Amino acid sequence: MYYLYSILCLLLVQTKATSAGSAAAAASDVIDAAGGAAAAPQPSFFESMIYFLPAMLAMMLVYLLIMKPPAKGGGKGDLPELKKNDRVVTAGGIVGTVVKNDPESDTTTLRVDESSNARMQFLTSSIVKVLSDEKDIKEKSPSGKK
Repeated sequence: MYYLYSILCLLLVQTKATSAGSAAAAASDVIDAAGGAAAAPQPSFFESMIYFLPAMLAMMLVYLLIMKPPAKGGGKGDLPELKKNDRVVTAGGIVGTVVKNDPESDTTTLRVDESSNARMQFLTSSIVKVLSDEKDIKEKSPSGKK
């Protein structure tokens, strides 16, 4: 990314140098018959914009690659509405059963251990997937065991 940024800066410097050099050359070429300097003819709109085109393209490229926020699919719309007794996986990899979903405080209480009835409270946004059956749970664990 640093390499791309340095190329864009070099392109911008060359664009400025080219436009300054061509303006000086045009001014020295225009001399009237008396030997004095005459006013240089004004370039048309498109002739003057040709020097700014690389700079505008560089700025647009920087905006699209660096400044524009990445469009990721994360959001509340991805998961179905959580119901009691749904099996879910959190962003940390914890598998649990929904005990209580509180949309006002944006938290969900999960039962993570069936034998001791241990419960943990998570942000609803940290729930990544709703598991449909035991097959999904076995795919998540590295050893294939629950």
